[in-house]
Order: sequence, then C-alpha cells, then structure tokens
Amino acid sequence: MNKFVVGLIKFARVLIRPFYPVKIYGDRDIPNKKSLIVGNHVSGWDPLIFTMWTKNLTSFVYKAEFSKSKFLTWALGGIDCVPIRRGEVDMNATKSILRLLKNDKAICLFPEGTRNPNVDCLQEFKTGAALFALKTQAPIRPFYIWDKSKFLRKNYMIIGEEFTLDEFYGMPTDRKTLELATEVIKNKVDELRIQLNGILDARGVKRRPRTKKEIEKIKAYNEKQKTLAKQLAEQQESARSDGEGL
Repeated sequence: MNKFVVGLIKFARVLIRPFYPVKIYGDRDIPNKKSLIVGNHVSGWDPLIFTMWTKNLTSFVYKAEFSKSKFLTWALGGIDCVPIRRGEVDMNATKSILRLLKNDKAICLFPEGTRNPNVDCLQEFKTGAALFALKTQAPIRPFYIWDKSKFLRKNYMIIGEEFTLDEFYGMPTDRKTLELATEVIKNKVDELRIQLNGILDARGVKRRPRTKKEIEKIKAYNEKQKTLAKQLAEQQESARSDGEGL
C-alpha cells in the first residue's frame, strides 16, 4: 500500500467520522491477512463507512467505472483496491484478487454485485466470493450494514466471526459447488442481519414504517431464508457424516 495514501485515509477518518456516525457491534479490529470480507451493499458510501470505522485498512473490489477518475484511480490503487468490470468475466480482476489473497492480504467485496434498494433483505449473491475462498482456502469474515449512510444520521454495522468453507475443500469447483458455497456465505451475512435487527429492536431503534406490500415481501424473504438455512444445516450435517464414514 502507498504510505502517503494510507496517511491521508487515516487523517480523513478523524474528519469524516463525526459527520457519519456508526455504532459497531463485533470486533472492528480486522487483521490484514489472507481473508475475504463480505457484506451487504446498500449505498455507494459502504466502502468508505467500512474503511472509516474499522481499525485496519482493507483493499476493496470496486466497479471499473470509477477508474475514469484519475484521482480515484490513484487513491484506490494506493490501498490495493481492484477494479472489476461488472456483467462479464474479468480475468484481470480475478488474477489481482487471487494474487492479494496469496500474498496474505485481506480483500473486501460485496457479493450482491450492486447496491440493494431494499435494505430489509439481501439480494442473491454472486459466486465470486465462494470461488476465491475455495481457490485459496481463505477464511471469510461477514459483516452487515443496517441502512444507507446519510449525513449526521446514526447508522449501525455488525461484524461477525471468521468462518471457512472447509466442507467444500477437495470438491470440484463446478457450478453446483459454487452455488452451495455461496448460499453458506449469504446465510452467514443474513444471520448478522437478523442479529442486528434484534439488537436494535430491543433498543427501540426503528426504520420508517413499512407499507403492507413491503411487509409482505419482508415476511416472504424471511420464510425463504429460514428454509434455506434449514437445508444448508442438513447438507452440512450430511457432508460431515459422509466424511466420518470414510
């Protein structure tokens, strides 16, 4: 990482934090070692908020359109961020991400692939994070941002414990394996969503009132996630039983 850029970011932390207050649940001291940091994506401010409020600097995957700005290219490149062309197989980005992981660096990405207008639910996850985790056997640390960050409005973020996809190690990285592994990753982030919502409900922190249609969508999503979580637990138990029987 570029020491000058790192210094600027550390200085910016002092200036920006008071205007974008965030309450963190979990350990914000994330070590910069081989790992994938994955979370939901509700706002273009997410990478900045994550960088401002966690202790160590983490590289990010960001959309290649930002590379049109020379300043952003310089600043993001200074902390080893990786531009990626969305909607296509970007081999240069893939190689850069794998290289960072193999060099014992952490990298953060948003598996939803784009900003989610519905802050109550998660969108489907892309399989890239699972692919990188399986290729390098990197541990994964999930996080969840409660809402879109806005000027002088308090937001909340929860950071979970590391986990691995070790139940898939040794399996071919085909489409089925990647989809199953991706569901495991999504479920971990969704568990944080449920946990944080529970914490904030107990504290009386509420979002704006939801319409009847929005409430129905949220209920349907939660039921779907419960079913998926149950299926994943059964699949993981079956995989463990198969392994013990060998």
